[in-house]
Amino acid sequence: MELSDDLKKIDENLIKQLNQIANDKVEYWDIRAEVNNGTSLDFTNQKSKEISSFEIINCGIRAFKNGGWGFSVLKDLQRESIKIGLQKAMKLAKLSESLTKIKFNIARNDPLIEEYKSKSKKNLEDIDIDNKINLVKYHEENASNYSSYVKNTHTLYMDGHSQTLFLNSFGSNIIQDLSLVRLFCMVFTNKNGTTQSSVNSVAGVGGYEIVETEKANNLSKKTAKEAVELLDAKSPVGGKLTVIADSKLTGTIIHEAFGHACEADLVLNNESILKGMIGNKVASEQVTIVDNPSMGQAEQFNLPYELFGSYFVDDEGIPSQKTIIIENGILKNYLHNLETSSRMGVPPNGHGRASVSSERPQVRMGFTYIEPKDWSLEDIIEDTKNGILCKDFQYGYTDPTTGNFQFKCRFSYKIKDGEKKEIMRDVSLSGMILEALNEISAIGNRKTFNYSVGICGKGGQRVRVCDGAPYIRIEDITVGGLS
Repeated sequence: MELSDDLKKIDENLIKQLNQIANDKVEYWDIRAEVNNGTSLDFTNQKSKEISSFEIINCGIRAFKNGGWGFSVLKDLQRESIKIGLQKAMKLAKLSESLTKIKFNIARNDPLIEEYKSKSKKNLEDIDIDNKINLVKYHEENASNYSSYVKNTHTLYMDGHSQTLFLNSFGSNIIQDLSLVRLFCMVFTNKNGTTQSSVNSVAGVGGYEIVETEKANNLSKKTAKEAVELLDAKSPVGGKLTVIADSKLTGTIIHEAFGHACEADLVLNNESILKGMIGNKVASEQVTIVDNPSMGQAEQFNLPYELFGSYFVDDEGIPSQKTIIIENGILKNYLHNLETSSRMGVPPNGHGRASVSSERPQVRMGFTYIEPKDWSLEDIIEDTKNGILCKDFQYGYTDPTTGNFQFKCRFSYKIKDGEKKEIMRDVSLSGMILEALNEISAIGNRKTFNYSVGICGKGGQRVRVCDGAPYIRIEDITVGGLS
């Protein structure tokens, strides 16, 4: 691939000088250099709030010594700046080492020398800005004109093309060339003083073809339709009920209420209910939960692009890979970056991620999901005497330290005597995640398996993720409503 002129400045001669600077002074160092170009379009009520393009150059330099990290950030890729940046990081690492009580060493990994490039059918650079603006206008108009009950619309388009270079003292030299696109729609409706809303998005790793799929073309109409339908929905009477959750809601619960507790930095900081639980039963024996951000996951959904949460290698040069978190109810693994894996004495599994090169990598999820089983949705509903079918996620609260969760669903339907009844709104679910995982009584088949995209926040950073699941049934969940 053709490398950016800025990244070309980091050549073999400079790498040799960096090794000489660091020789015998620190145990480990790495450099993440990034050149990123993109577009952001933000419209509300068919009026533009922002039309912008950007070019960002970032460089993050880390050094490590006996438990102490140093981190230096640059906004240019000049050779002298990089050498000075490494020296600053080394100085900070020595200072950090003198202050930290937790001493450990970074386990050595085999060097990776590789180039990766995401596939695009329509390169973002070949699409004129007018076409992107017209796309946003199209969705704003679709949503606004859907119904007289539509009172507010919001459409956001974002794309980015980045080239990153990763180097470390183990000898890794990795180049990545990635294109990302996301289209986001939100619609608010009002009827007789009642306000409702719906949100949907399409996103992926690839080119402009991502926003030309059938799902993307229908995004604004689907969002407006859902927001209008909710106006006439009723709120349920609360209590302990059987709940059938769709893939989007289930995926969100798995990501938020369980997935964060699997991140090994939280485990080491005593902020996870799963501390010391490896090898223990934490869920129904039907349950297998995986995080697999490797490329190629989109094929099962017949997508012409890669999943939004996928990547070739993480931000510490570790290849993305399938990590089994729970297998048949037994907790098998945590998610790790270089530090947590070194401290726990296990191999890293490719979950050290940062929002940009100027931020430090943290333990983060990629594509987290429950493996499907063999129930059809029809059989799950027919086998449920009384309960609620819940779809989509509106907002929620989780505490990985205790496992407590509270989620509000966007759509729900009453289930009575094995039949789906009227639509409901304002349905909330609450409980303890390990209790809920052990109360799963049915898991849908692959036909019910789907995924959703999102941006996950942690430690002041936001990274792209996906989560997924089949439909599942959980017994004895506390359900609340506004009635």
